[in-house]
Amino acid sequence: MPQYTHKGLREGTGRQPELTGREELIGNAPTDPEAFLLWGAQRQREEGKFELSRGRVTCDMIGTSRHHTRVCANIVAELHRLLDLDAFDIGAADFAVQTLVGVRSPDVVVDYANPRGRELSTTTPIFIAEVLSPSTAGKDFTEKLAEYTAIGALQTYLICSQDEPLAWVWARQDDGSWPRLPTELAGREDTIALGGLGIELAMAAIFRGIPDAPTVE
Repeated sequence: MPQYTHKGLREGTGRQPELTGREELIGNAPTDPEAFLLWGAQRQREEGKFELSRGRVTCDMIGTSRHHTRVCANIVAELHRLLDLDAFDIGAADFAVQTLVGVRSPDVVVDYANPRGRELSTTTPIFIAEVLSPSTAGKDFTEKLAEYTAIGALQTYLICSQDEPLAWVWARQDDGSWPRLPTELAGREDTIALGGLGIELAMAAIFRGIPDAPTVE
């Protein structure tokens, strides 16, 4: 799989995304998923965003940009507009996904509606979206990609830039496998079909309020 930098993600330089050092390894947190979820629920939001992967607990400091927040809000708004909310639940970064190797907190997640309203996570996400930031871009294209696509219920994994209308889509194929490479979409004209949900997200809606890519002369 190609490597991407955290901005235009189209340079093809083979460099890993630059990280900001905002991720911290937490040594005293529980590593059992259920215990981790209960532990995480007791943390204060200003402490950061905690995730568990392969026995390691990390914390990303809270501090997303206005553009990151806008793209996430646009995705959630479109999902609310298009989905049957009696059939599906829409979660944001504070609602967790249990993977086969830990617990992640994606920017947006959709799963089937569930009456157990006090649950802290889902094991059956249908759609997951991550919006890139300097501190998470490397994981979104590597570790999280592998963990999310190993979940049997997942049908679509979407990664969005926060800097311009640019997205990468992995869609589960008819035989249940995943494509080796994502479909890359640039601009505002395309739509993204979400398997298992019966809807399409418009790039124009996802990136409403986000500037176009700079023109290269």
